[in-house]
Amino acid sequence: MEITQIILDTDILIDLLRNIEEVVDSIKEMEKNKHLLATTIINAFELFYGAYKSKKSGKNLPSTKALLERLIILKMDLVSAQDAGRIYAELEKEGQPIGLRDALIGAIALTTGYSLATRNVEHFQRIKGLNLIPIP
Repeated sequence: MEITQIILDTDILIDLLRNIEEVVDSIKEMEKNKHLLATTIINAFELFYGAYKSKKSGKNLPSTKALLERLIILKMDLVSAQDAGRIYAELEKEGQPIGLRDALIGAIALTTGYSLATRNVEHFQRIKGLNLIPIP
């Protein structure tokens, strides 16, 4: 069995924090199959932003930190920054823009060779060459 490197998108991480059964089961299956689970520094930012913004930040901050500490955190480098700029500009020119953070996440996935597990398939499928794992 081939070990797959998988970035968990913010929507998946939020559902893990909320203990949504289908997502928890999907992630357990990935772990059972020895897939390498990661997220990006951009997704970490999004989670922390949500935790600080929430009315239950005292509870959500430690949970967020604990979840992120279990994952590999992929950072941006000059190559992924250049790719993100290209992706963002191309999609904007084509009239198919995606959010800036999604362009950053997609570029990190492309440059590191990771697949992206997400529910946000509609946006991310616009990035050519990105391997998506749709999570129900």
